[in-house]
Amino acid sequence: MSLRIKAYSLILAAAGFLVLAAPECSYAQNKTIESKKKEAGKLQDDIKFLDKQISETKKQRQNTLSELKLLNKKVETRKRLIDRLEEDIKGQGMQISDKTKALEIMNAKLDSLKSSYRRMIMKAYRNRDSRKWFMYIIASDNVEQGYRRWSYLKKYSGSLTKLASEIKEESRKIEAERSELSHLQAEKIKDQHEKTEELNRLKQDQDKSKAYANTLAKQQKKYTQELQKKKQQAERLNKEIEKLISQAIASERKKAESSAKKSGGKTSSSSTSYAETPESAKLSGSFESNKGNLPWPVKRGMIVEGFGEHPHPTIKGVKLPFNNGVNIAAPKGSQVLCVFEGVVKQIIVIPGYSNCVLVEHGKFFTFYCKLGKVSVKSGQKVSQGSVIGTIDTNQESSEMHFELWMGTQKQNPENWLKR
Repeated sequence: MSLRIKAYSLILAAAGFLVLAAPECSYAQNKTIESKKKEAGKLQDDIKFLDKQISETKKQRQNTLSELKLLNKKVETRKRLIDRLEEDIKGQGMQISDKTKALEIMNAKLDSLKSSYRRMIMKAYRNRDSRKWFMYIIASDNVEQGYRRWSYLKKYSGSLTKLASEIKEESRKIEAERSELSHLQAEKIKDQHEKTEELNRLKQDQDKSKAYANTLAKQQKKYTQELQKKKQQAERLNKEIEKLISQAIASERKKAESSAKKSGGKTSSSSTSYAETPESAKLSGSFESNKGNLPWPVKRGMIVEGFGEHPHPTIKGVKLPFNNGVNIAAPKGSQVLCVFEGVVKQIIVIPGYSNCVLVEHGKFFTFYCKLGKVSVKSGQKVSQGSVIGTIDTNQESSEMHFELWMGTQKQNPENWLKR
């Protein structure tokens, strides 16, 4: 009998552990699913944003590469949304499985508690005559035995009350788990339905993008000429920014050399390295420590062309000019904001890139292009969030070009901007 009681106690203890562990596991999964749902919500917002941008681009001019670029970005974003929904559905499936197992364990525990309670109640019922209990105590051989018998009866009564309370609490937990399980099942069905709808929309977007690309491909001669023009504009931009940065480095070198002479120190011999004064070194360090956490140069925007080389959307086997920065689509007339404190070094106009502003942040430089109105002057100190200007509204699409350099080394802005 003693072995049976011990075995039963171990089973209850194991069941209790699993029931306690399950909510912790469930909590972790809930956090993951919640995070993925937020990401899915952001992707849905991005798709709405791209729809607006496409609509604005259409108003400017029909059948443009800019519109195709936005369409392709929309297809890519919708694919990511479907992936997130698929992950949500898998996560919900795992949670449903875990909760189903937890419910089975909880029900088994409840059945055991009820069984124990029934046995104790039956035993108490069979000996319900209070005279029997009284005689049981009176018949003790001595006071000590009488006290032990009285304590046993008291504990028996307490055990019944405790068991009843445990049964009530376990029943409440089971009801809560069942309610959460029903909610999860409903959410899974909803997400499966949404995924089906998104797959249908994706096919429509892909068909539209393909048809659009085919229409533009018929004008290959026109776009080959435009590509050549774009390459020339990109080359001019690259030469200009390299020249501006070299000038800024030379200017800072003179300051550093002057400061070094006064203090009896030395500067590095390389003419291309950035010789820092104590002030610029402090600013450089502060800028670098914010890698991956810099604010975006627009309040609301999406990168529609990333850093590096990309294939031409309509001419097979041909690549677009190397992008030294990123192109960010933003609402028409958006303000362009400075990403970090610094000094405006130069404002220039480059064909194809409109007004461009170079800002120095110690040995780092940020470059803001495709501006219509410029709100700063050369030599002006700016802080993080200062308005540099507004996006040029005379372009095919509402977007800005943004670059980030460390000395003469171009950087991928996506690695520096806050995600």
